Amino acid sequence: MMTVSFVIPTIGRSQELKSLLASFTRQTVKPNEIIIVDQGDKRDVDWKIEFANLPIQIYSVDFRSLTKARNFGVSKSSGDIVGFLDDDIVLGGDYVKNILQFFTGHQQALGVQGLITNFEATHTAKVGGNGLVYRAYNLFAKIFLLNNSSRTNKLLWSGRNQYASRVDKMIGCEWLSGIGNYRRKVFEEFTFDENLVGYALGEDKLFSFPISEKYPGSLFLDPTIKCEHHHADGGRPQSRAWVEMKIDYTYYLWDKLFREKGILAVAAYWWANLGDLLVVFFSLILGKNSPRFFWWHVIGYWKILWRKTV
Repeated sequence: MMTVSFVIPTIGRSQELKSLLASFTRQTVKPNEIIIVDQGDKRDVDWKIEFANLPIQIYSVDFRSLTKARNFGVSKSSGDIVGFLDDDIVLGGDYVKNILQFFTGHQQALGVQGLITNFEATHTAKVGGNGLVYRAYNLFAKIFLLNNSSRTNKLLWSGRNQYASRVDKMIGCEWLSGIGNYRRKVFEEFTFDENLVGYALGEDKLFSFPISEKYPGSLFLDPTIKCEHHHADGGRPQSRAWVEMKIDYTYYLWDKLFREKGILAVAAYWWANLGDLLVVFFSLILGKNSPRFFWWHVIGYWKILWRKTV
């Protein structure tokens, strides 16, 4: 039988990580390894003692980078399958079992992700719990080629993505999110881009999209592999540093993956940037964000244009 390892980067989220590890204890099939890459200054809990029935390995590292943590975790793993999890995920009871069943039944597949069952609920909560507002935003996002909820995992020429949240059967994907699971041989050829540091927005797309480009039809989403994402409060802080990361890393992704597609890709990129500025402007008008937040976006996009990189 195939073995499976999970890599979990974490920084100072002891309660969220505890909930994730507790969901591992309820699995109908247990994993062979759970590798925690702890990037915090201090550890609040010794998880090997707290969850002594789980095969946990803990590594304290002296860097803070999601991409480095993922690559480091892979180097310490031994499973035939390597899965990744954010520390604020909670797994459904058959999560591990269904991953193994998927790879057993799909010998040519290189990767699969599960379905985040509360994806639209959590994003609706971000707009005050108003489902109509969220659906209106999602339509706006599709028009402006921004990140949007859909029935497929697809990368857009703007450097943004469609995310499969409305899925009831197995589908092929162009990219896998941060909860992707891969055959070990994938890591002989592909690694996470360590030019992205810290939260490393977009690292999952930069890793997985080249796999689907080189090996078409090798990535999937299986909705029987279920989990929930309980976004930690500090996950995506609305600071100037976060805005700069969003703008710079989105450009970096677009430049690496889509620039070569020519003028239509350039047009898609700037059309999406216009849409993003409109979203932030509307959020300012509605009192959801500050004038500084909007101004940081204007400065960020101007810097990209001024550098004449597009």
